[in-house]
Amino acid sequence: MLNKRTINYVLLISATISLVLTGAEASAMSVTGSPGISSEDYDKAKHCTSDLSKHPTSIEYLTYFNCGHVSKESNGQTIRDFTLVVKENQKIPISNEGHIFDGWTFNGTIPGPTMRVTQGDHVRIKVINSPENQHAHSLHLHSIHPAVMDGVSMGGYQGGAIPPGGSFIYEFVAQPYGVFPYHCHVDPIADHINRGLYGMFIIDTKTPRPEMDEFAMLMNGYDMNYTHEGGSFSMPPVDKKDPTKLLEGHDVERGNDIYTVNGVGFGYMDHPIHLVQGENYRIYLVNMLDFDLVNSFHLHGMMYNYISAGTATVPDYKTDIVTQTVGDRGIIEFTAGYPGQYMIHAHQSEFTGKGWMGMLNVTAAAPSASIPLSKIGATT
Repeated sequence: MLNKRTINYVLLISATISLVLTGAEASAMSVTGSPGISSEDYDKAKHCTSDLSKHPTSIEYLTYFNCGHVSKESNGQTIRDFTLVVKENQKIPISNEGHIFDGWTFNGTIPGPTMRVTQGDHVRIKVINSPENQHAHSLHLHSIHPAVMDGVSMGGYQGGAIPPGGSFIYEFVAQPYGVFPYHCHVDPIADHINRGLYGMFIIDTKTPRPEMDEFAMLMNGYDMNYTHEGGSFSMPPVDKKDPTKLLEGHDVERGNDIYTVNGVGFGYMDHPIHLVQGENYRIYLVNMLDFDLVNSFHLHGMMYNYISAGTATVPDYKTDIVTQTVGDRGIIEFTAGYPGQYMIHAHQSEFTGKGWMGMLNVTAAAPSASIPLSKIGATT
């Protein structure tokens, strides 16, 4: 394990990089977390769960935000502690037609829990690789942190490959604000991701975004042909007799059999997501679909504002469809304009037919509520 001096040095580097503000303002905000609101009240506004050991269903996953065990530094800085337990050979239901996936999980679910912090928080994530597992695992977070906390074996870092029965604490200052994926980074990475070792990591702004009902949606897929595992993508071998040609039979084409949002194909067809006319909504969207070049999110009957990577507080553009590569992410904000049933789905027919399709059920506002036409559309 790292000694205390090394950990303090790592946190010092991390904190130094995070100083996007200057002087007294940065100092004050790093302690309070958000000007004018306590971290406790901010967590309530985020609807942080009090049940950190829960294994949420795909329906519950929409609003299950794990904000960790919270404590305070002597200077008032917020500390958030998380625990992720990796288990292999978990039987995970992945469709409404009875498909069961032989998954590897963070805390028993695919995707793993949505972890949520505030920019400037001191974050500690303990990853435990269960002793009955057969493989090493790690945690790689897409955000800013020192290399020793990156969860990659290159460089010989301890947290890059946790052996069965081992554990490692990833420790850093949360920065910058935005929406990020996390996943195992042990080779073959494609196998570890396909089996389910990924999730969403939200770093909130110090000043809260405008209040809206919020959902987490992680797009994924499943290759159920496990016989393709064990290989890795590499340069194709050259035919020595004719270097202008490649040897045949090198690559095995891998593909997804089932596509989902939040882990279960057609889950939100059977259980539509309920919205109310005139209310504002925010979706944290992450794509962890491997073996396909892109994925997409299309919303029927409405337009939404889109913030790429969630690393801004104003939208990049207004649309009704966004396309993401693997690991890409963003924030969707919209107003439910008219009552009725509206589809959400990938805009690739194959994905839609194999599970990535759901419904939003918008109920009418109360008769006394008057909704101006200017509000029917994306938020501004």
